[in-house]
Amino acid sequence: MDPSEHRAVWERRQAELWDRIFQVTQDVVHLADTIEKDSGGIVLQEGLLHAAMNVGKFLVRATASESEVDFRKNVEESRMQAIEADYWLRLAYIVQQHEGVQRDVSNIITQYSAIIDLLKKMETHVDHTHNISEYASRQKVSL
Repeated sequence: MDPSEHRAVWERRQAELWDRIFQVTQDVVHLADTIEKDSGGIVLQEGLLHAAMNVGKFLVRATASESEVDFRKNVEESRMQAIEADYWLRLAYIVQQHEGVQRDVSNIITQYSAIIDLLKKMETHVDHTHNISEYASRQKVSL
């Protein structure tokens, strides 16, 4: 793959990842509002929100990194937070025995699976021939 094709793939994956992260975070916030606050619901809600919000936070740090080591470390942490969010969602599915909540949780879990896969691809994307600062200097999110 020539460098321009490689760059285009990188940019498409990044745009897709950001779109998915913003959408799933919005879905998690909405879901968290529906979690019953008794029987551990508050802990579940806080854990879920914390992990979901951190996925984007660490990805922002990764794209602002000026070294490959920092980039990889932050993408890995973003992926780990997505895995943690997936854990909290699976726990919510078990604890919150409401059909509507379980349907929403199942949809969000599917979204996190795709995010985790994209983050794994992003981790392996940067190799010794690419300068991470070239990517970090570009606008990543258009609002």
